[in-house]
Amino acid sequence: MKRFLLISIVLASAFTHVPRGSAQETEAATAAQAAKAEAFIKTKHNKVRAVLRKPDTPKRAEELTDLLGEFLDYQRLAELSLAGEWDKRSKKELDHFVSLLRQLVERQYQRNMESTLDYKVKWVGTEAIDEGVKVMSSARSVTKKRQPPITIDYSMSRGGKDWKVFDIFTDDVSLVRNYKRQFRRVIKEEGWKGLIDRMEKKLGAEDELI
Repeated sequence: MKRFLLISIVLASAFTHVPRGSAQETEAATAAQAAKAEAFIKTKHNKVRAVLRKPDTPKRAEELTDLLGEFLDYQRLAELSLAGEWDKRSKKELDHFVSLLRQLVERQYQRNMESTLDYKVKWVGTEAIDEGVKVMSSARSVTKKRQPPITIDYSMSRGGKDWKVFDIFTDDVSLVRNYKRQFRRVIKEEGWKGLIDRMEKKLGAEDELI
């Protein structure tokens, strides 16, 4: 009986033990992926800044739209912002919604980038999240040195062979949560049509609140 018990313990240990090398390899692979995500967004960030320094022309606007589409996951951002409402809508409704949200996000991102165009950006590390990687940065004014830095963090996941940004935190405020709160309130008070009407109107207005 004792012999049988000893054999059982040995077998259980063999199946539950995780080799130290395997854990280290996993950590190394995770770190490597985080480094790739950081390098990816840094490259895209620098390209956006370079485009925004060009004269404001229709060609620049088109170039910026194409560039943002390379790393901003509008589809997922839209789905996360709508939460449970997403599954209640038809494909036609969702396609229209994503198109409107894309334009709003593009405009807001462009304005935020333009306001910090002369800031010094520092990339301060990465953090593992359930969906992928959060890449963290801070931007500080070169001329107004007493101003506190602005933190800008990018939540990213793999989208095919490249990385995609599905949320942006500015001073710890989530873009997705901000939109989700606004969308939920408007849908509750005015319905789906009310939300779409507001989004269309806001594309011609100066402020970002729905």
